[in-house]
Amino acid sequence: MNINLGEEISRRRREQKLTQEDLAELSDLSVNFISRLERTRDQNISIQKLDSIARALNTTTPDIINNAYRVKKIKPEGPVNNTPVFIQKVNNELRKLPAVKAERV
Repeated sequence: MNINLGEEISRRRREQKLTQEDLAELSDLSVNFISRLERTRDQNISIQKLDSIARALNTTTPDIINNAYRVKKIKPEGPVNNTPVFIQKVNNELRKLPAVKAERV
């Protein structure tokens, strides 16, 4: 049985013990957008938004797409991120800064 992107994103988010609010903040998207993506079959999502979500979930866009449309689930590439959500949020903010300023912080 194939699932959709929203179901795959929701599964990964819950696996990492993140709330929709956490994922929204980590990906710089709205909670409303994350909620709608997870609960509907509306897969109208730009590659940029999907890439933001993938980075927030410490995976890749192709990995999410492949798992969402694969009949047999595969384990995600690499280790599961056990970094506390607070640290993930700090790292996300640091990524937004110019490299020199981020290194100073």
